[in-house]
Amino acid sequence: MEFQAVVMAVGGGSRMTDLTSSIPKPLLPVGNKPLIWYPLNLLERVGFEEVIVVTTKDVQKALCAEFKMKMKLDIVCIPDEADMGTADSLRHIYPKLKTDVLVLSCDLITDVALHEVVDLFRAYDASLAMLMRKGQESIEPVPGQKGKKKPVEQRDFIGVDSTGKRLLFMANEADLDEELVIKGSILQKHPRIHFHTGLVDAHLYCLKKYVVDFLMENSEQPS
Repeated sequence: MEFQAVVMAVGGGSRMTDLTSSIPKPLLPVGNKPLIWYPLNLLERVGFEEVIVVTTKDVQKALCAEFKMKMKLDIVCIPDEADMGTADSLRHIYPKLKTDVLVLSCDLITDVALHEVVDLFRAYDASLAMLMRKGQESIEPVPGQKGKKKPVEQRDFIGVDSTGKRLLFMANEADLDEELVIKGSILQKHPRIHFHTGLVDAHLYCLKKYVVDFLMENSEQPS
């Protein structure tokens, strides 16, 4: 297989604490299916025979008891208290990774054709290809409360080149101070950078194996 598929199912759902107080986020029911079923079903439909699932013991028990799939699930558990992002999770399973990697989040529900992302990754011989979605407006009405509005997720700052295809910069609003700092080496190669604040990381990535090697060799690199 050209890619090894990895489904990340370790997040606690920090923005939906009312829903995840009694059930892990990957097992939340959506359309009579657990949330994690959707990325797993997507991978199985496009022909993957095996997937690595990074998750907790509670989710592992449910997967083993309830999921009947043709695809083999290689489940890797991390401690419940561990706060692992994507990079740390890839480091955790590094010995299992032998090829380029396709990473999906457990909360990805999409009708995007997976081969379109993979084809783009191949066509540009990219180190990384990722799927983004259009973000929501900055405020939206609170259901059942006339006149009241609630803030929506913090923005991602996405910098791309003039073609709109090459990602040059990405940072979440929560991770920035008062300034947006861009490396001089990037500005030398790309003096014109187009910034977008209306796009959101959908948490689907194609990664070259050497990117995972880099993450392993640079443990201070954040997710």
